[in-house]
Amino acid sequence: VLILLALLAFAAVHAEDPFAGEDYEAGLIELEPGDEMFYWLFKSRGIPEEDPLVLWLTGGPGCSSELAVFYENGPWTINDDLSLERNDYSWNEISNLLFVDQPLGTGFSKTNKPDHYARNEDMVAETFYTFLTMFVEKFPEYKGRSFYITGESYAGHYIPAITAYIVAQKNPDINLISSAIGNGWVDPIVQYPMYNTFALENELIGSFHSTLLSAGYWICQNIIKTHIWFIALEECQLCTTTILGNPLKPAFNVYDIRIPCEHGSLCYDFTNLEQLIERKDVREALNVGQRAWSDCNQVVHTFMLGDWMTDLSSKVKYALDNDVGILVYSGDKDFICNWRGGEAWTNEIGWDGQDMFQSADYEKWYVEQEAAGEFKKVDKFTFLRVYDAGHMVPMDQPKNALEMLRKFIQKDF
Repeated sequence: VLILLALLAFAAVHAEDPFAGEDYEAGLIELEPGDEMFYWLFKSRGIPEEDPLVLWLTGGPGCSSELAVFYENGPWTINDDLSLERNDYSWNEISNLLFVDQPLGTGFSKTNKPDHYARNEDMVAETFYTFLTMFVEKFPEYKGRSFYITGESYAGHYIPAITAYIVAQKNPDINLISSAIGNGWVDPIVQYPMYNTFALENELIGSFHSTLLSAGYWICQNIIKTHIWFIALEECQLCTTTILGNPLKPAFNVYDIRIPCEHGSLCYDFTNLEQLIERKDVREALNVGQRAWSDCNQVVHTFMLGDWMTDLSSKVKYALDNDVGILVYSGDKDFICNWRGGEAWTNEIGWDGQDMFQSADYEKWYVEQEAAGEFKKVDKFTFLRVYDAGHMVPMDQPKNALEMLRKFIQKDF
């Protein structure tokens, strides 16, 4: 019996790691009793002791960063048999890559206090900063290490708020160099009318429809100025819905206009991830127990609805004014946070270099002699249009996205 128990104990300790092959740490950090935030850190495949720390935040609001781990810039993709295939263009090729489920309630991150669900970006930034300070205490090798924030979609709200909050704290342990916003929702009053511009340019609508939308979005903008957010959201979304057709079955994939929307509101099939997450060995490796997980949490999303119409571009200006670099990149086949909207808001944030930025010419961006996009840059502020990519640039253009990160870190952008 003793021998059998010993063998069972040995087998438990030496059970096969479903994520073998990567040097990683995953688990929960307790911010206070009842509030836990999930992180998944992948050590660099390069020189982990020297390479920077890069944070990735998925948007939503309320969507888990595990979506990016397996479908965008993480170390693997998932096969239909739930086996994992190595991603040679994972961003931990050149960085220590940190994925976090936030705000509280997203993914594996939980709170048992309803008033701790984020309702605005001040709450998002303050809570995340608490997590970050506790993270560098847990992993002191990252104290003072070059740190970069990246993310996409509704992270266009998160990233400016978190970046500005970190800058204001002047914490020597957090050496924030630059932040990158991918296909971000940042300034609604500027971005909403660009749905009309983008749709007309891509022949999603005709000229008469466009004329009607011009009037509709003018009303939308003026309601936003009243700060009556829910009425503004209703009006602005109504205009946008006329482009999509039937909201239950859009005429195209809002995240990539080249393909149909075939799998619910997110358009993509994440069934493999949902099944993988439920495996016992996966949950043991991630140190999350049996807690519930969802790709996008509707409770978090609902609490943040009042935040949807707020303008975060002033936080970008604050970062630039304090010598933190900003890269804004947009896949040019995305509708929902389209590149025309990204171009428009970056031209209007009112920083010292604004006039030069507005008048700057685009330069071509090449990856291995192939045109991968075009960008314009003034000082530490860059706007990049990524060719032939939808909302999720690292999924659609993995090689180019990794090269973009390399240039971002090396300050070539």
